[in-house]
Amino acid sequence: MIPTTLSATKFKHVVSVLVMYGLMALFPVFSTGAMAQEGASETTAVPPSKAPQAAEPQAKEPAGVAVTVMPSGVQRFASGGWASLAVVGVNHTDQDVEEVVSVFVGDDPNLQFSTRFWLPARSKRQSWLPLAIPRGERIDGNRVDLSMIRIAESEGEESFTENVNQMPVSVRSLMLADDEINTGLFADPLDHEGATQHEATRERLNAVLNAGRDSVTMNPSDLPIVSFLSNFLPPTYGALDELDQVVIAGDQLQYDSDGVVAIRRWIRRGGRAWIMLDLTSQALVDDLLGDDADFTVIDRTELNEFQLQTTDPVRGTAGATESWSSETPVAMLRVLTQSDDIVCRVDGWPVAFRKRVGDGEVLFTALGADGWIHSDQKVTAGLNRLAREFFEPKNEQQDLVAAMKPIVDDQIGYQIPSRSTAAFVLGVNALVILIGGVWWARQRRLERMAFLVPVSAIVTTLIMLAIGSSHATAIPSTVATSQVVQVQPATGEADVSTIRAVYSQQSGDLGLVSNHQVMTMPLENTGTSQTRRVSLEDDGTSRWIGPGQPPGVVRHLVSNSATTLQQPIRVRGTFDGQGFRGTLTGLDPTNCQDGLIVASPAPITAVRIDADASAGQVLAGASDRLPPGQFIPGSILTDQQRMRQDFYEAVLTSAEGHSLSQGPSLLVWTNPFELGVQFDSRFDQRGAALVSIPIQLERPARGVEFRIPSSFIRTDAFWGAQGRTTLFNPRTGKWLAEMTKAAEAQLLFRFPDVVAPMTLQQVNVTMKINAPSRTFFVNAFVDDQPARVFQLDNATGVIKFTIDRRDALRLHADDGLYMAFGVTESFEATERKANVSGSGEAGDRVVDNATWQIDYVHLDAVAQINASDLPSLDEASDTGTP
Repeated sequence: MIPTTLSATKFKHVVSVLVMYGLMALFPVFSTGAMAQEGASETTAVPPSKAPQAAEPQAKEPAGVAVTVMPSGVQRFASGGWASLAVVGVNHTDQDVEEVVSVFVGDDPNLQFSTRFWLPARSKRQSWLPLAIPRGERIDGNRVDLSMIRIAESEGEESFTENVNQMPVSVRSLMLADDEINTGLFADPLDHEGATQHEATRERLNAVLNAGRDSVTMNPSDLPIVSFLSNFLPPTYGALDELDQVVIAGDQLQYDSDGVVAIRRWIRRGGRAWIMLDLTSQALVDDLLGDDADFTVIDRTELNEFQLQTTDPVRGTAGATESWSSETPVAMLRVLTQSDDIVCRVDGWPVAFRKRVGDGEVLFTALGADGWIHSDQKVTAGLNRLAREFFEPKNEQQDLVAAMKPIVDDQIGYQIPSRSTAAFVLGVNALVILIGGVWWARQRRLERMAFLVPVSAIVTTLIMLAIGSSHATAIPSTVATSQVVQVQPATGEADVSTIRAVYSQQSGDLGLVSNHQVMTMPLENTGTSQTRRVSLEDDGTSRWIGPGQPPGVVRHLVSNSATTLQQPIRVRGTFDGQGFRGTLTGLDPTNCQDGLIVASPAPITAVRIDADASAGQVLAGASDRLPPGQFIPGSILTDQQRMRQDFYEAVLTSAEGHSLSQGPSLLVWTNPFELGVQFDSRFDQRGAALVSIPIQLERPARGVEFRIPSSFIRTDAFWGAQGRTTLFNPRTGKWLAEMTKAAEAQLLFRFPDVVAPMTLQQVNVTMKINAPSRTFFVNAFVDDQPARVFQLDNATGVIKFTIDRRDALRLHADDGLYMAFGVTESFEATERKANVSGSGEAGDRVVDNATWQIDYVHLDAVAQINASDLPSLDEASDTGTP
């Protein structure tokens, strides 16, 4: 056995020798004894009576304990990602043992991942181990070395156990697939009953998926689809990270609760899932998505022919229609859905629709797989449209850690003495002078005050200097925490991104222990030659083993985790005469600060939280709207608020469609969430968390006038006879800059579903424009014809106006308010054209170089729900006509 105290240089030499002799090519898996099967997932007893007989030497049972490590789960690897390893142990002895296996990537053993698991006598057991693959660790461009060691512990000392080749390290290569798009398939379990039918279904599903993928990709020879055969996913951190898409076409995961949770959280982090409703049970979909599964199955039918209508991807209206027919009928579910992204329909019924979930997306199909392929094996236009938008790399998450890092760094440092301390010292000084003055006044010796006052002042000054010096020189050992918590009401969970800044006065162990839901990793590469090891215990907890925190240095730890909320965190409310009014539950309102309502790219509204109410009241009036670039109200901000302002600016203005700014949502700062991460008792704990809570709206009372703030109104481009305007981008909320020609932008302002139908009474427009020497105008539909409702010459700066013409405030057929914002040509150009036209020359030769620009347009509305606004019972559904 070799002691683990080998230096990193000697350790690297051992690894290089192994690679030189090609030992990694001798074994497809690592083993320090007998080979074990990957399928072992339970503890299995091996009684002596079942052991092979000694008559056949080649069948003799191996002695001792054998441990094997092999790739599991997705089995595709990428630099900078996570991999899942299966650790299988076989104990042929009569004694229970505890095994420790450690692995590392490349030729640098300084960062290791290990697992400690109990192995009963005469049994076989499987454990799991996550592995982070560092960036840049490559061999020949597409391979990386993976090394394994077994560690034995005796009297507090660690040593290596030699493998079957009397070597301390076993090495193999892993193939990297950094640039590939990986798709996983979950179908029905391949149990003994019906295994042949299930296998045929898998083959047909693979054929349809490959046909769809090949119809839209330039390289049809991509890696094959990962078909998961086991009924249980590896319960490791990042087990699905290397997948871009997942197709769920069966109940393979119905008994794997950890696997369902892993897929759900993977979707929220940017993954794309395709759920085939004709093959997947409603129970599994509900377990997977909770309230995000907003559809209802009416019945099931089979069709031999139908008309498949695919929505136009640009206009969002009905597009191409194609016929499908076959002698073999295809299954179809008739469903109703509230989704506003229906891609395909059959006879008016939605058969393909999408739902945004966190940073990811879920595609639902209610038509059998064969219905997406013609009898001549050509893909339908519907499948081509679905595949074009589905077989894409998963959405990248925004780097919240980089934005939070300045916040935690700001919390590391000395504390300024409190006001109470200064008040106490100054109070004692005044009391001494007062007592001395009264005493000597009675003795008629006030001249002694000339000595007492300066002495008291000097002593007080020295005391204050000493207190300040002690605070400035004694920075406490601190763990500063900053979190972004995204509440998921549909499943009662919260996604948490955490960064911690750690500072220690003296060298020592961090004492870092995390529960099974959190994987805490260092942000920086420390460059130390000492080994650090993440050890996973049998109960799922993890702890760091290795060199402690050096004194006087700030280091950072990061984690991305999800937690099940013990108490639901909700914001529910409606609109009243001032704006939005709601209640906040699940958080202590007295600890909530600097709240905002966001719904990117709509404007941001500041929030007031009344902590004196029985439940925290959330108030956001239309007048609380913040101008672009401001995220915290007020002109004088504290240091803490300035840090939060910078964070908001980095996050809310840089990401297009990030889930943190999806809305409407309430953002509020409060105390950090407890995630089961522990540090040594010598560290002071401080920090804050930004919590994002989706707002659940309720319908306002009938007959009561209410006001809708700008944050709840979505601005879209209107499709007119000449197409859609390019002056305004509805995804980013940005306008084109420095226009020279006269132009008009036709917009559609969409209101929350809960207020429709309603009667608009007035709209208040606030906008910033720079159009000197031009006429700015606003048109609206009156009797189905554009009519001018506002105009202004030389519009410059922030302007406000109100439109209260009832005939101009009728909602369009698309459930929105139509308004067109336009600017004419400049007065000078008009005059020059008139002069040129009078002289008989062509007026189109006049060039208008004067520029104009619209920076933003914000609108809030005053409305009322009347009896005539209530929908009739026989009103046709927009999701299908039964």
